[in-house]
Amino acid sequence: MANIENFTEIELTKVLSYAGFILIAFELIKSLIVKPIKLFYNKTIFDEKSPFKSYDEDVLIRHKHQFEACLLYLRDFMKAINSADVSTIQTLRKHRNDLAHNLPKLLPDLDIKHFQPLLDETDKILFKLSNYQIYMEIGTDPKFQNRGIDWSTMYGPEYALFKKVLNKLKILQNNE
Repeated sequence: MANIENFTEIELTKVLSYAGFILIAFELIKSLIVKPIKLFYNKTIFDEKSPFKSYDEDVLIRHKHQFEACLLYLRDFMKAINSADVSTIQTLRKHRNDLAHNLPKLLPDLDIKHFQPLLDETDKILFKLSNYQIYMEIGTDPKFQNRGIDWSTMYGPEYALFKKVLNKLKILQNNE
């Protein structure tokens, strides 16, 4: 597609839907990275036996930028994600920023099929982060333990929203 004037309504709808979906996907991932960690440190009092110290000592020490510090904390300290996940999240972040700030320039040549592997990995990482978060919020509560709940399949509202949006965007699933 060389020129936006040559787009059909379906092609334009598909590309704009895709751009919106990438924005949503990144914001959902971001919401599972910084805010829950800050909330945990703000609402929890640690004793000297705890492996946790403070937000500054455990998280912010890892990187000068809060988002990256939280990614490294989730990777290195909590083992909730791995290095490949961090790399994918940063790739998604860059792609999201490109779309958000340069969409008019990118629009004519945006090849959605090229980004399918990124979408597949984003799905896996969003599930992983959502699963981790729901377990930390609910699964660690003793009243939910030993109830036969398969925590490996559970996820929170962020992943549920991601799946709902993806299911409604049937146009993205038909990448002819």
